[in-house]
Amino acid sequence: MGELAFLIAERVGLIILLAFILVNIRPFRRLLLDATPANLFKLALIFSAFAIISNLLGIEIDPDNHIMRETILWHVTPGYSVANVRILAVTVAGIVGGPGVGGLTGLVAGTHRMMQESWAADAWFYIVSSTLIGILSGMLYHKNQRHFVVMPPWQGFLISLVMESIQMAFVGLFSPTHLKLVNFIALPMIVISSTGTAFFLMILSLYFRQEVDTRAVQTRSVMKLAVKTLPAFRHGLQAESAKQVASLILEYTDFDAVGIGNNEKNAGLCWSWQRSSLS
Repeated sequence: MGELAFLIAERVGLIILLAFILVNIRPFRRLLLDATPANLFKLALIFSAFAIISNLLGIEIDPDNHIMRETILWHVTPGYSVANVRILAVTVAGIVGGPGVGGLTGLVAGTHRMMQESWAADAWFYIVSSTLIGILSGMLYHKNQRHFVVMPPWQGFLISLVMESIQMAFVGLFSPTHLKLVNFIALPMIVISSTGTAFFLMILSLYFRQEVDTRAVQTRSVMKLAVKTLPAFRHGLQAESAKQVASLILEYTDFDAVGIGNNEKNAGLCWSWQRSSLS
């Protein structure tokens, strides 16, 4: 079991690395911040890709619970089983995207898992269990109209424990080796995958918290700038007051030049300064 735990931890580590790369991509963050139907569908596609990768990196196990050494698991030998972290991707999909995203991700993940067994009749339960888990985890999705809300990692850990346990129940009831397989894979899969879910949510939480803090600093700077520029315009827009405001704007920003005008079509006033001319 120690070897299996190590192999599962390797797979979880790879998924977490992919999550770290993904959260640093601006278009992905936009999908989380703007929960339109189109964006939710894109999220489902992204997490489905995670789930398929998890299936392909699965660990094949023979009926006697011996671990097979396969780098990429394109096909599962009839009668063999697989330990993977597919449910991690499905659970996170539901938590961050809702039941629609989680359910669709689970459906794709379960279908691909059944496809690995060449559509074997005894592999149908993967579709049902993965879809159910995606929907259930999605029911715990928190939607805020103003910003993306990340579930606390410890809650994600507990939810993942439950979802992985549901998967183990399906495996115990419907897999060819039943409880023999569950006794071998349950503990490492449940604990390590749940830890991976917590880390995945932690990465999202830390990144969005940093983004909120950055926006707060920017807002504070804008407010300070507004307070300092108001007295300069107390007597209207004039060359001297415009120059004072331009100096303040250049002080609080990294702009190379500033232009100030009154936007009037007739007899409009406009001045501009470069940083070098005011320094």
